[in-house]
Amino acid sequence: MMGSAEPAAIPLDVSGRRILGLALPALGVLAAEPLYLLFDIAVVGRLGALPLAGLAIGGLVLAQVTTQLTFLSYGTTARAARFHGADRHDDAVTEGIQATWLALCVGAVIVVIGQLLAAPVASLIAGDDEIATAAVSWLRVALFGAPLILISLAGNGWMRGVQDTARPLRYVVLGLGLSAVLCPILVHGLLGAPRWELVGSAVANVVGQFVAAALFIVALLRSGVSYRPRRAVIVAQLRLGRDLIARSLAFQVCFLSAAAVARGSVPLPSPGTRWFSNCGTSSRSPSTRSPSQHKRSSVLPSERRTRASRTGSPGG
Repeated sequence: MMGSAEPAAIPLDVSGRRILGLALPALGVLAAEPLYLLFDIAVVGRLGALPLAGLAIGGLVLAQVTTQLTFLSYGTTARAARFHGADRHDDAVTEGIQATWLALCVGAVIVVIGQLLAAPVASLIAGDDEIATAAVSWLRVALFGAPLILISLAGNGWMRGVQDTARPLRYVVLGLGLSAVLCPILVHGLLGAPRWELVGSAVANVVGQFVAAALFIVALLRSGVSYRPRRAVIVAQLRLGRDLIARSLAFQVCFLSAAAVARGSVPLPSPGTRWFSNCGTSSRSPSTRSPSQHKRSSVLPSERRTRASRTGSPGG
């Protein structure tokens, strides 16, 4: 129709170079955390098997909680990208602001509930009092980083939605880099610092997470968009989060059921395997042992006790 206002066309750059420029920094954000975890494991592993087991249990609990809340990242990306594509930049940033408020509230709840349930959950998973105690010592400190992790998820989400993947990479790398520097210092007491061992790893993590979260918040404050909470936007994000959480839980159920099936299909070691293991760990070679000793080493302690009860002689 003549005289009707046509929407202004938004220039699009869909070249391979542009796509690669967006994808590589986003990939870097995804790869940074696992790489740091490998470094953290190497540092704590030098303390011994018990602290390493405690880190594994504590890290598992925290990861299971935070990974169920990835809607703060992926859901925010979808909503922000929709506004960004409609040339409504302020509304796209508003999605990030509301997701950050949501991250603060949910993170605070996780800290409170996590402190209450840290000991029983760690005991249930660890099955050993010493390992559970080590896990709880790490987890009680690391839980204070939960709101910070969620803020970073929200920040990465809205920035990715407005096609800014470079800043999240810088923020995450800076935070993890600081943690990587502090981790060996606080764990092993280097450069005159206190030797906090396993707890030092958790403190280093929280400090790095604080720096990354602070950078994302500063970016929001500098955007010039109102940062007051908006109930309607938060409710819409929670509605989207409900579906993504159900998806994440479905994945977890599949993994757990597959692990349970695999565990039930593992055969018990045969007597020949036990004999070979005993020979390999013995200080004497098989050629210097008598046939009766070989026969005795292939018998499990429970079988020895059964035979001893039948003959009336002491087992062992």
